[in-house]
Amino acid sequence: MDDGLANIVADGCDAGLRFGESLAEHIMAVPVSQPMEMAVVATPEYLKRHGTPATPSDLARHNCVRYRQTGSGAIFRWEFSTPTEASAMARHDFTVEPHGSVTTNDGEGMILAAPQGVGLVQHLELALRPYLQDGRLARVLQPWSKPFPGLYLYAPTREKMPAKVRALIDFMVEKRDLVGGMGKPAVSKRPKKQTTAI
Repeated sequence: MDDGLANIVADGCDAGLRFGESLAEHIMAVPVSQPMEMAVVATPEYLKRHGTPATPSDLARHNCVRYRQTGSGAIFRWEFSTPTEASAMARHDFTVEPHGSVTTNDGEGMILAAPQGVGLVQHLELALRPYLQDGRLARVLQPWSKPFPGLYLYAPTREKMPAKVRALIDFMVEKRDLVGGMGKPAVSKRPKKQTTAI
């Protein structure tokens, strides 16, 4: 497994999984998950000691667990969207560069650091859900998060698709529909998400 954006043709793969926002145009892709959402979390104890951020700009005063992308080596910038009630203008996507004493290149490491009270973490809400449900973590800045296209199974072309890839697509769509009831699957093309940095 590799979290970098691979070229499945060059790597000799039949298919790949990507978030919808990172798919190239004109690629054959089928949604295999529900839309997802990023969540910013910390332990209740951390928030009691350091305060609860009300807006993303408050993150400058907090210790944030940072994620270094293995492909590019860049620090992942935390993604937000202005709440509709916070602005008379249209909703605006933007990113914030997190600062903190801990940097990891492993998503699981970020999740494990959060309940230790190290600081704030931004990760997929789905992965953090067990910690939120049992109270080990509390979510902050929720109005500043919005759903984005979930995971897509993609392949170079629909023509001459191997039977094993067709079987995998059918299996994953069936499981997706059982879990989330998304209804009839469709081949989708997703534009890349446009964001600005602050």
